[in-house]
Amino acid sequence: MKNVLPLVIPGAVVLLVLLWVGLRLLWAGRQLDDVTPTGSSRIPVAPSGSVAAKVDRRLQAARAAVETLVMPEVEPEELHPSAGAFRLRAQTYVVLGLGLLGLAATMVVGFLLLV
Repeated sequence: MKNVLPLVIPGAVVLLVLLWVGLRLLWAGRQLDDVTPTGSSRIPVAPSGSVAAKVDRRLQAARAAVETLVMPEVEPEELHPSAGAFRLRAQTYVVLGLGLLGLAATMVVGFLLLV
C-alpha cells in the first residue's frame, strides 16, 4: 500500500478532471438534443449562456487553433466545420462524454483491484 499511495493523489486529480469534462460534454449533448425536434435535419442552436454554448465556443476555438497550426496558410475565416458535423455535434458530445466517464470508471476499478 505504501508504494501505491504516491500515485493516489495524481490519480484522484485525473479522475476528477475526467469526471468533470465527461459530465459537461454529456450535459451539453443532452441540451442540444432537447432543442432539436426529433427527426429534424436542421442545425441545432445552443441556448445562449448554456453549457452547450460554452462547449461549442471552446471547441470551435480549439479546432481553429489546431487547424491554424497544421495549415498556417489558411485564413481563420475559412475554418468552419461542415454542416453535417455541426448538425451531429450533440451525438459527438454524448459519445465523448460517455467515453470519458467510462475511462474514469475503469480507473476506479483498477484502483480497487490494486488495493
